[in-house]
Amino acid sequence: MKTMSILEKISKRIRDIRKLKKKSQEGLAEKADLHPTLIGKIERAEINPTIVTLEKIAKAFDISLSQLLTFPDDKQITDVNIQTLDQAIEILKQALHQAVKYKTGK
Repeated sequence: MKTMSILEKISKRIRDIRKLKKKSQEGLAEKADLHPTLIGKIERAEINPTIVTLEKIAKAFDISLSQLLTFPDDKQITDVNIQTLDQAIEILKQALHQAVKYKTGK
């Protein structure tokens, strides 16, 4: 499998979020105060968007720039998510233990 370049990852991420939020390229462009042609070129990885442009797109999606630049398919992100889930499970176990103690009065 071919490894995606960072530009391809960004373009796919923007397209995926746009579709998830049920926005057209024109709708995204309007909300981000960008030209629709620019959105198309970004989504096709034809141009390298500036950080300012990426920030406008993130704001139009109502997400942070760091969320826009988080790529779920990256192993590093997966490892972080597994670690976070493990921590959450441990917290829930402790909360359950405390709830049982409270309920039984022990």
